[in-house]
Amino acid sequence: MTSHAPDHNPKIQTRPLWVGIDVSKNELQICSSEPSLELPATLPYDTGSLKKLVKHLTRREPVHVVFEATGGYEKPLLQWLQLHGIPCSMTNPRQVRNFAKARGLLAKTDAIDAAVLADFGATMNPAPTPCADPQLEELAALIDYRRHLMDALGREQAQLEHPKPKAITDLVKARIRTLKAQIEKLAKPIAAVIKASPLLSRAIPALAEVKGVGQLTAATLLAAMPELGTINRNQVAALAGLAPINRDSGLMRGKRTIHGGRHTARQALYMAALVASKHNAILSEAYGKLVARGKAKKVALVAIMRRLLICLNSIMSKVLSEATGAESLT
Repeated sequence: MTSHAPDHNPKIQTRPLWVGIDVSKNELQICSSEPSLELPATLPYDTGSLKKLVKHLTRREPVHVVFEATGGYEKPLLQWLQLHGIPCSMTNPRQVRNFAKARGLLAKTDAIDAAVLADFGATMNPAPTPCADPQLEELAALIDYRRHLMDALGREQAQLEHPKPKAITDLVKARIRTLKAQIEKLAKPIAAVIKASPLLSRAIPALAEVKGVGQLTAATLLAAMPELGTINRNQVAALAGLAPINRDSGLMRGKRTIHGGRHTARQALYMAALVASKHNAILSEAYGKLVARGKAKKVALVAIMRRLLICLNSIMSKVLSEATGAESLT
């Protein structure tokens, strides 16, 4: 009787060791079911602790870290892990919370959240978060702050709709002048970032050729949806929250609605679709037909937003293809 050594198939990949990290402003709560990693339960959220964490995570391979988006606090952790080649996934907090509820976990503490994140990774196997383009991140930050100033401007202008004491009116008017000056001042750095990026300087004018889409709208879409041009039409519509969701049960056929998605992208598309429904020959005709068929104007406008986004996704796909082709020739 002869014994045989086990076959080693290079195509069979070892399952990763999942590590959940709950991120807060000052602390990282860490959880993994793998004791060999010797991970501390908590670490201060600073550079020294990130170095210590990486040292622990590189003892065993493969390791995959899961954490939630936390309004910006997660960025140093994401950048540090990606810099050292450690696969990591930044997840949607709502998705993880729903997963915890499905598991029957209603309590919520940092330690529980870290354990849920590790369990979420092992169960759902989320894809690693891709490395962000630094120039696109800078553009996103500038546009996000511009939107913050625009919102503040709208609130201040609303203050003048009703009579106020002169002292308040003077302060409001001064604040409005300041906000307008700051918004105008942001145009220069936004243009500089676009000009410095070969991809952005090619993509934004191409997208802005569609009537209804301005340079700022194109920049906002690329900043909010860096996946534009790399996914199919159904995926891009779902990502923006413009994919109709079925609500059927048995013989009942519910009303289709849109839900979720990226609010910033949808907001930019709304204004673009509003202009396109009046001045873009193709989309204006489509909008008119939808209204003539009895569709509510808002429903018809959402349909135009979806068509516009699909068109822009196709244009961006061509831009990326041409950029790749140009790089291969050099």
